[in-house]
Amino acid sequence: MNSFKVNFVTYKGLYETVVTTRLNVPTAEGRRGILANHMPIMLPLTIGVIETTVDNKDTYHSISNGMLLFENNVATILCDTIENVQKLDKRKVRASIKRAEERLSEAKRDTDIILARASLAKAMNRLEAINKYIDK
Repeated sequence: MNSFKVNFVTYKGLYETVVTTRLNVPTAEGRRGILANHMPIMLPLTIGVIETTVDNKDTYHSISNGMLLFENNVATILCDTIENVQKLDKRKVRASIKRAEERLSEAKRDTDIILARASLAKAMNRLEAINKYIDK
């Protein structure tokens, strides 16, 4: 099977580059699969997990909202946060969920509520990813 490059990029710069045979991303319309030689495409991404296959092994990255650009067999994924699920610490993730829940319960202004909900959604996504892909 043909492979292609995936660049994971955050506002801090390049997080990681992998060479994969498949890319599966979360979108508002559901999951989308990308294989080598796919037509050029740009997709908005939602909070979720990106699946890739590297050296015949599945890998998983937890992401926040972002964008995918695919052209010339290079996928660029731009997100505020990208984390390799295999490297997440379940205790730290649970602690971040607790902090987000506390912030949400104390939030008074609409913007604080929105930010706390977003933090909670990202943390819950990380925990769900660990439970689904790591703690099988």
